[in-house]
Amino acid sequence: MDVPNELYTLDSLFSLTGSATAVWMITSVIGYLIEPRDSRALKKWFGLFLALALSFLGTSRVEDPTVLTWGVALVNGFLIYLTAVGANTLVAQSAASTGSVKPPVRGTSIGNKGKRGGFAEAWY
Repeated sequence: MDVPNELYTLDSLFSLTGSATAVWMITSVIGYLIEPRDSRALKKWFGLFLALALSFLGTSRVEDPTVLTWGVALVNGFLIYLTAVGANTLVAQSAASTGSVKPPVRGTSIGNKGKRGGFAEAWY
């Protein structure tokens, strides 16, 4: 068995598993880096946009796309998004049940402490 020398290739990125993993990772990292804890709405919409973008980018690689091909791309974008949301839900539930994830506290100024969104925090 050959050991892969690349993490992501175009073929793996445009598969359901690769796209859903990319959407979940990118959206979770963006949500973690954004300061307000109320970033759930942003994560939801950003995840949907990213899933649709990956689906349409993958469809643009088809030689002669038809209207039906683009319609299937739209449905695939929603499937990618729902798969990423499912992965996020499983990780968030697992982290909450073990009690191992505590959101990091970020001090912004004296008397004004906020909490940063956690990486394993649910989008919903």
